[in-house]
Order: sequence, then C-alpha cells, then structure tokens
Amino acid sequence: MYKQNEQLIIDLIQQDLKHCQLIYGLEQLGLSSSSMHHLEILEIIYQLMDISHEKRNDYLSETYASFMSMAINYEITSNGETLKVLAEDCYYRLKYLVEL
Repeated sequence: MYKQNEQLIIDLIQQDLKHCQLIYGLEQLGLSSSSMHHLEILEIIYQLMDISHEKRNDYLSETYASFMSMAINYEITSNGETLKVLAEDCYYRLKYLVEL
C-alpha cells in the first residue's frame, strides 16, 4: 500500500522532529508559540500512507504529537541525524495503529 513511500514518510517525520526542536526550544525561551508555526506534516503523512478520513482520529494525532514532543530530548544537530531512530519509531507506531 504505502511501502514505496516508507522512506519518504520517515524522512518527513525526521524533518518535522527537527522543526519541533527549534519551535519548542524557542518556546522555552519565550520567543515563539508552537501553535503559530505548525507545518501540518501529519496531514501529508496521512495522504502518503493512504489513511482514509474515517481512520484518522485523535489517537493517531496524539501519538504523533507525543513523538514530536520527545524531539527536545535529543541532541540538536545540523542534519537531524540524532532523530532518525525516533522518526522510524514514530512511523512504525503510526503504521501499527492504522493496521489495527
């Protein structure tokens, strides 16, 4: 189904995690609001994973958001390589939840 998009989806998640490091870091400094700078990457992931509107639910989005909030606990690097495993874990968790 979405196997051919798997690496692209993981890469998107990784970039969203990197973006969250920036946004949450700025927010901790009182310089930004995360609600104003959301990229809506999860909507793109839903499309790439061919998840129907009926299967999209709060639990999926909350799961994704929980992974995003974990990004702040990882070392910040220029290429976001430290986030690769977290991105993969997020992808496989979403995949598991969709296939239930």
